[in-house]
Amino acid sequence: MLKNIKQKPTLSYITIVFVPIIGLAVGVGLSFASGLNGQPAGNLITNAVFLMAVLALISIFNFSPQEMGLKLNSSKIGFHIISTLGIFISYMLFYIFVIRISNLKPIDTPMIVSLLTYLIVVVAEEIYFRGQLYSFIEKRFSATTALVISALVFGIFHTRQGLSGVITKTITGGLWGSVRYTTGMVYLLIFPVHFAFNAAWLLFEGRWNILPDWAMFAVSAGELLLTVLILLANPDRKSSAKQMKLL
Repeated sequence: MLKNIKQKPTLSYITIVFVPIIGLAVGVGLSFASGLNGQPAGNLITNAVFLMAVLALISIFNFSPQEMGLKLNSSKIGFHIISTLGIFISYMLFYIFVIRISNLKPIDTPMIVSLLTYLIVVVAEEIYFRGQLYSFIEKRFSATTALVISALVFGIFHTRQGLSGVITKTITGGLWGSVRYTTGMVYLLIFPVHFAFNAAWLLFEGRWNILPDWAMFAVSAGELLLTVLILLANPDRKSSAKQMKLL
């Protein structure tokens, strides 16, 4: 069965996209069946099944750690740290000055369950979108195509947030994907970038529901700017330009 998937291009495309979707659907079904839908424990169940579906793709396609962005590249670790740190600081500045986050919310059992859920979510999403899906597309087309497609699919996976959510998440996916594109790694995208991006509203008080209209546009504009800066600062781009001059 696994051999047939690898040998049939159409089947492989269907598998790489729909296995995670099926995982989410099964997770939602289990959440409803347990009577926990909409509760922290229900969200934990849903995303735990999603993670299992993502892990199943490792067996189906024999993804290596490098293909999933989980192999340390010592020559690019510095750029990986700088780029992810820049993204992290940008989000924190937005949270501090626009969201105006203040004191921590009470840490109780539902909070801990929700934080565990977010940890599962960010691990699963980074391994899948910036790892497996990115590598799958890159091997068949190019790194640029992989960056674009993985960002688009990341946006589409957030259709429950409406059209604006799809657009903003696609831009976010492009920014985070630019780190994978330039360094080949997803380590610091998992934590602190993605985890901090998701968990801040859960942890801190702030004006999360009364933001000015321009706020989310400002985030997307900032993410686009950071994407361009990261791509332009790509060490490989500089090396290629130097080689061209020598020629």
